[in-house]
Amino acid sequence: MGKRLLSVAAIWLALIALVFVYTDREEYLWRFEGEDVSLVLRTRAQAQAAEEEAAQAMQAEREAAAARTALGEWGDGAVYSARTSMLPAVGEEGGLNLMWGDYDVTVRYASPEPLSLSLVSALRQSFIENGDLSAPAGEGEITARVTLTDSTQGLFLACDLPEDAEIESVTVHKAGAGVFSRDLAAYAALAGVVLTALLALSWDRTAEGSRRRRDALIVVCAALFASMPCLWGRLYEGHDLFFHLNRIEGIASGLRAGQFPVRIHASTLLGYGYASPEFYPELFLYLPALMRNLGVSLTVSVLVFEMAINLATAAVCYVSVRRLLGSRAVAAGASVLYTLSVYRMANLYVRATLGESLAMIFFPLLIWAMVEVLTRDERQWPLLALAMTGIFMSHLLSTMFTVLLCALAALCCLPRLVREPRRILAILKAAALMALCSAWFLVPFLEYTREGISTSVVLNAYEHVLRLGSYLVSFSGDMTNLPEELEDFAYTIGVVPGLAILMGCALMLVRRYAAGRAADARERLGDRLSLALTALGALALLGATEFFPWSWACSLRRPFSTLFMQIQFPWRLVGIAAPMLSIAAAWGYLKEPRWRAAGMAALVVLSVLGSGYTMQCFVQQGPVLSPEDYCDTRIAQYEYTYVGTEKSALEPGRITDGTQTYTVENFVKRGANLSCTIVNPGGSTYIELPLLYYPGYRAQMDGVPCTMQRGTNNVIRLFSTTSAERAELKVWFEPPLAWLVSQGVSLAGALLLLLALWRSRRAARR
Repeated sequence: MGKRLLSVAAIWLALIALVFVYTDREEYLWRFEGEDVSLVLRTRAQAQAAEEEAAQAMQAEREAAAARTALGEWGDGAVYSARTSMLPAVGEEGGLNLMWGDYDVTVRYASPEPLSLSLVSALRQSFIENGDLSAPAGEGEITARVTLTDSTQGLFLACDLPEDAEIESVTVHKAGAGVFSRDLAAYAALAGVVLTALLALSWDRTAEGSRRRRDALIVVCAALFASMPCLWGRLYEGHDLFFHLNRIEGIASGLRAGQFPVRIHASTLLGYGYASPEFYPELFLYLPALMRNLGVSLTVSVLVFEMAINLATAAVCYVSVRRLLGSRAVAAGASVLYTLSVYRMANLYVRATLGESLAMIFFPLLIWAMVEVLTRDERQWPLLALAMTGIFMSHLLSTMFTVLLCALAALCCLPRLVREPRRILAILKAAALMALCSAWFLVPFLEYTREGISTSVVLNAYEHVLRLGSYLVSFSGDMTNLPEELEDFAYTIGVVPGLAILMGCALMLVRRYAAGRAADARERLGDRLSLALTALGALALLGATEFFPWSWACSLRRPFSTLFMQIQFPWRLVGIAAPMLSIAAAWGYLKEPRWRAAGMAALVVLSVLGSGYTMQCFVQQGPVLSPEDYCDTRIAQYEYTYVGTEKSALEPGRITDGTQTYTVENFVKRGANLSCTIVNPGGSTYIELPLLYYPGYRAQMDGVPCTMQRGTNNVIRLFSTTSAERAELKVWFEPPLAWLVSQGVSLAGALLLLLALWRSRRAARR
């Protein structure tokens, strides 16, 4: 045991040493000397002019937004994308674009008079804390620790230099960087987990241990190849990437402010806050958010998280199929096929849908659980609860699709369910336990939905179907050459299972037909299951085409048409088909022992070719985010806000009564908590705050509770009776009692789930 512990310690110590050795000592360091100082230096008059120009532009945008709202054109003309919101750390026209954090600003100067400098950013001044620097006369160097509470663009040092004074250099360095790279440490941590697991498997010297190591290497290699875009160290532009980046930043911001669980993304929308957590499950996004708060860059946090998704997908698929079919070879083959399926690659990288990619981890587990509950040992119902909880905590639309799949499977097994009602009871217990585990999300979701907050994102589903010929496409092509109106979902996005899977299913059908009744009992069992999965998978593929009357379904009366339109993209059904067809295809390639080597080789080659070309086309696009790039926290999505919210008209830190802006002192915002001193010469009856209104906010003015409601552009409007010239304002978000109770219920549900899984495992062993 001592040698084993030493070997594990040696791995981690070696990784720590590598991180220390390869840390860039000038990581997150920007130095301006000589003529380059002008890139970050402005006179106070220039800074004031930039502030006024930005304020005029914002006023024009507010007027345009009000006009759009009056005409019922809510949201038009206010679109933000990753291309326009990702800026390099050093702007093309000067200035710095930095994300939140602490920065050491060092100025080397020579001046006959004392100097006063201020870090400024037009319309973003409320994000800068401790931004004033002062220097005595003479030659020297001053350093100040500046805090940015949110991503801030156009940062300059404002200073009126006396005659014969000179700023020799300006250095900006992120606090703590350059000693031990947090980014490299995140990669090393993931590598350490994998290497430790492989090392533990090497301790078993038996034949069984050898087989386990072989399968583990196959799983790791499949996940590693699927992570090829991540190994470039840059995030590439995916369809939903920017939305998920802001979700991660929002969770990180809430955790830093003491929220747990995070209910308001306080950093999103330039600090106005966004109630995404009440409508989009975020349990698994706490992992990259925690990495962010440990100092890992946003880029690397997402890259490591995506690599972890690939690894989890491969491992869960292997374990599920191993238990389902009792064959290590088939389990390894299914893991390769599913992990490298073109649709899953497109989902993770091209579409950048972290929610759906997380849900796909649990699809193989769901298939195993459904087979157990419906046809085998119904005492394994905790597996069904675990799979459905995992899917629900990842993506709501995937939950809807899988519920429909489960209902269809139950319908196919209806005679057995009638004969054995204990199986129905097992399904009900799984559903009840899932509801308990999900109560912490369900209760706020239902309450905010009743409040009238917009949640519906409906599209004409019939416009987003596939053609049958699409399924013969083996990989996606160049996504950048076609205009949007000519974009093909199969060729450009890659929403197809891939030929590797379809050829395996075809091989399974041919071998089943050729075998006839000559197959042994184990083969017949595998054949029946593979045929059933192929049938369900084929039905899902047909449902993604015009075979299903989507046009008719979307023309039904509400709420039926709304249900179908909220599906948005019928081709999402390919993701439901992929795990079922992967299992059937692996059985087709590997069912016969004498052909397994050739079958595994063919399976791997076809999977690598299809997924490899898909990823190659993807990474040839320009990178959208590197570790030093700036992330604007405005987003294009308009769901999860009250109707009429114009996101383009939100000005950071703006406190007003609708006619004039108040003088604000000591402005501090931490997460969803805000405090400041308001100088109120007019004594107005209400003020409006730089926070979007959501139920749950509380406020006090000089210790007296304030009444609040939705104000202009759906921001918080406070009513106060104070007549003081100076008033101390405090605002915070306070979850209702029902939400706190639901959190306790979910914690109890999670403990019950763990207990049920432990008991079911013991029962299976007996």
